[in-house]
Amino acid sequence: MVSQRKHVWEGIGWVGALFSLLAFSLNSLGAVSSQSMEYLGMNIVGCFFMILYAVSKKAHASWVLNAIFLLVAVFALVRVYMMQL
Repeated sequence: MVSQRKHVWEGIGWVGALFSLLAFSLNSLGAVSSQSMEYLGMNIVGCFFMILYAVSKKAHASWVLNAIFLLVAVFALVRVYMMQL
């Protein structure tokens, strides 16, 4: 049971890392804008999963940093959404 739980948390961490890397890569290649809902959404999902993983590992600096990134992305997403109204 412990081993299975460990694999689930590892999977959550990898999914978060992949979302963040995908967002960064697509933005760097010019496929999405840094102010697009897609980019911000991928960052929010990536940060959220990375926070879950970091908390499970008791990696305080990592989850705090990702929480700050998540808050910035949420504020940016709200701003983008409000500008579209």
